[in-house]
Amino acid sequence: MIFRKAMIVFLIAITFFSFTQCKAVEKKESIKDKQNIIMPQEKGISKLNTDKSMQLVINKEQKEGDPAFYFNYKVFNTKTREVIKKGTFRGMNIDWHGNTSIKLIPYVGMEQKPNSENPEEVLSSDTLTQIQIIKLNH
Repeated sequence: MIFRKAMIVFLIAITFFSFTQCKAVEKKESIKDKQNIIMPQEKGISKLNTDKSMQLVINKEQKEGDPAFYFNYKVFNTKTREVIKKGTFRGMNIDWHGNTSIKLIPYVGMEQKPNSENPEEVLSSDTLTQIQIIKLNH
């Protein structure tokens, strides 16, 4: 009789502790997921051009459900700290293209069939899948 009561109390205690442990694990995982979604990259990435006369500062974010990155970029003169160029861009990367220009690499999603059968017209069309090069005047 005493063995039976002890066994019932033991089983109830094990069941109680197993349920409380499962809830604690779920709460920890949901907190981590929320932090990863909310936290954008706070510090900017800084890149100097080859002669170190200009500095490119990039803040990069990725929104949930969108595979492309959102960039806020600024180009500074390193001596005067004057802003030469600033802007926003949706794509894959921003980098230097020589000493006086930056290269914006777009996000290329699914390829689509061209509207025209004429290859010259397709090649001459201005599409969003081409790399953009921005020349800087400093």
